[in-house]
Amino acid sequence: MNIAQDRRIKPRVVCDYPVIVEGDDGDGNKYHENAKLINLSASGLYMSANRNIEIGSKLGLIILLNSELLDKDTPKLATTGIVVRSESQIDGAFGIAFKINNYRFL
Repeated sequence: MNIAQDRRIKPRVVCDYPVIVEGDDGDGNKYHENAKLINLSASGLYMSANRNIEIGSKLGLIILLNSELLDKDTPKLATTGIVVRSESQIDGAFGIAFKINNYRFL
């Protein structure tokens, strides 16, 4: 029996929160769109997005730490970082692995 060892340094928390993704496409055009957070750790996250985002892309993310409708009191986490993996999903979305460079609570 072959058991693959998990190479993650930090534990991941499975979650289902909305994410606002801000970045530049390959042509230098800025975009701002919604995605869904799948899991989160102290050093990175994995999300489901509607667009394929190239590895190495620098993004800004705002994670809404509440699955309910956004209101002024919804806690938010703003992060910046870089895409380290992008993979197509069966449903047509893209799984995006993101390394967090810095963050702050809003």
